[in-house]
Amino acid sequence: MTTLVVDNLCKSFGGLAALTDFSLSISTGQLHGLIGPNGAGKTTCFNLLTGVYAPDAGQILLNNKRLTGRRPSAITAAGVARTFQNVRLFKQLSVLDNVRIGCHLRARHSLLGALLRSPGHARDEKNILDESMRLLSRFGLADRAHQVASSLAYGDQRRLEIARALALEPQVLLLDEPAAGMNPSEKNQLSEFIREIRSQFNLTIILIEHHVPLVMGLCDRIAVLNFGKLIALGDPAQVRTDPAVIEAYLGSE
Repeated sequence: MTTLVVDNLCKSFGGLAALTDFSLSISTGQLHGLIGPNGAGKTTCFNLLTGVYAPDAGQILLNNKRLTGRRPSAITAAGVARTFQNVRLFKQLSVLDNVRIGCHLRARHSLLGALLRSPGHARDEKNILDESMRLLSRFGLADRAHQVASSLAYGDQRRLEIARALALEPQVLLLDEPAAGMNPSEKNQLSEFIREIRSQFNLTIILIEHHVPLVMGLCDRIAVLNFGKLIALGDPAQVRTDPAVIEAYLGSE
């Protein structure tokens, strides 16, 4: 079943076309790579998918429901979560509180219930705490739940950012350069970690990444952008040998 459909998206900034007639269809459970040179339009695509930017033309459908034109909060509630190229945690809050913030999107209590400390509010807060600790346990961070997020090592901050995104209970997870700043050993661990969370959380994942071996070894299908246009789409073997991709991005080596 197809989860996400992107149909002829276009976005320009002034006279510069950042994305032109970009279309993509991603099946449920697929791990899909998005690669290309710097400035190719990859992060612009993520910003369109999450409502940060409104497209000039085209549409986005999630499970046949239109996301185009909706606020970022509404798109998140519909089932799309993301991480960022530069880790964006609430660094002065605890590890636990970072995940609890994600869980609060699914809370059922009202503002009045929170102000009055109603029994329903107390139950919700208990459920949020329990779910947050379960996520931290899965990510190997439970023993650091009460540490300030900024005290974590860089790789653990990446894991925490993904845990917070998963607290939103997404159907589609967008990972923007998750391997940035990691050494080869950490990148190998990240690949296994992404495979595990796709399976455990029944996710469809779209991945932007410059480390080509990681993408080729991890993704089911890969889309290649150059100057805002899709120049190749296929499985890793097809993309690796595509003349347009070799010329624009991979190089003859």
